[in-house]
Amino acid sequence: MKNRFLTLTVMTLVGGSAFAEAPPNPADLRRVTKARESLVPAVEKAFGPKARFVQLFGQGREMLAGIVAEIPVEPLGTDDLPLLAIVRYAEDTGAVRVVAPEFKYREARIVGQEVALLDGEGTLRLRDANGRERLLAEQVGGDLFPTAKGDALVATLKTGAPGPHETAVGIIDMKGRVKVLADGPGVDATPSISPDGKTVVFVSGRTSVASFFVTTVEGTEPRQLTNVGLENWMLFGGPPKEFVPPPVSSHHMEWVSEDVLRYNAGGGVFWTLNVRTGHAAADVGGAK
Repeated sequence: MKNRFLTLTVMTLVGGSAFAEAPPNPADLRRVTKARESLVPAVEKAFGPKARFVQLFGQGREMLAGIVAEIPVEPLGTDDLPLLAIVRYAEDTGAVRVVAPEFKYREARIVGQEVALLDGEGTLRLRDANGRERLLAEQVGGDLFPTAKGDALVATLKTGAPGPHETAVGIIDMKGRVKVLADGPGVDATPSISPDGKTVVFVSGRTSVASFFVTTVEGTEPRQLTNVGLENWMLFGGPPKEFVPPPVSSHHMEWVSEDVLRYNAGGGVFWTLNVRTGHAAADVGGAK
């Protein structure tokens, strides 16, 4: 998985530096500040003074947060990120509740009335409100994004075989059935599914530049949305003005409408993408 993370992470950093003049949306800064005010004291109380809140999963009134036992002294590589415990955070009330106290997870997302938990081995399980778990899928690489109805989620899948196809994008229903939607050369990852459950957008490195592609839940031939015609050598010395940066992760993606996806491109700067036309722009938001 190292190549996958290297490709997408480097491209994200390049994009962030190119558009550093775009300040974070004030509304996003307020949401993060509000979350920290509730999560920091709750995490210390539940996990001890060394524990830290490091990641929010999802958007809306109910979110999940990833907690590390302590911040590593030395910087870690992308493939060596510490495993997380998971808490639930209610944005409207500030309430925080422990969901999974074990430090063994890579990601988590709310799916309907249950919580999807992905462990460090790529095993995906569903946990209900009573703490009962059931196996959903294996060989899951991450980037969990649930449907609006809570009846499935899209994710990055491990291919499990040597060769040029490093990862694929698939959809997993609540019975554990997995369907591959996109599997091109290199990396297909970071999927998101539209509110109507029909359109799937993902990031691919198949053109040598991390770019958005779009497909459907039927797995129709993917169509490139961004960075059409660009090649990786064109980004050396700084990307051209038409370059659209990829998202930091699927956890920083939300749908504004059936056609418009909003995502964090790095450095707290959000972008919007029209998945029909491919039009993308920084969402600085003004002073609202």
